[in-house]
Amino acid sequence: MSIGASFFAIDRYRLRGLVIDPTSVPGYLRTPADEEGPHAQQTVEQAWDVVRSLLPAAVDGEFLEGTGGMGCIYLTASHVERSAARIAPLDMQALARDFASDPDGFAELYWSAFWQENAPRLLVFLQGVQRFFADAAARRDAVVFYIA
Repeated sequence: MSIGASFFAIDRYRLRGLVIDPTSVPGYLRTPADEEGPHAQQTVEQAWDVVRSLLPAAVDGEFLEGTGGMGCIYLTASHVERSAARIAPLDMQALARDFASDPDGFAELYWSAFWQENAPRLLVFLQGVQRFFADAAARRDAVVFYIA
């Protein structure tokens, strides 16, 4: 079984309830948007460790313990706006290219060899995260990064 992760854009007012009751996070993240669930989701699958390393602004939040997942980080709406501003000007093609060309520098990351051989697929995730944060910031959403 491999470890995967996703970013979830959630209503900034709903975040408080998740922080108060971390055990409710997994169930809430599976709730459809039309039933008050997350507004949007951006998966990064098994590239979560690479994305976390290449885009530290995307996980520049607070750790939330007790969710039952492998890891959970939340960003308030203000954090999301700052992170989106830091991610927006980045050249995702250059990040993916630099990552793929430096196998020794990233060898410790989860599935790094796979993503270095599949840089075009990694680029899709990086660009997706960039768009996801821009959209979440425009809605003034909070974000949860959940690793399962």
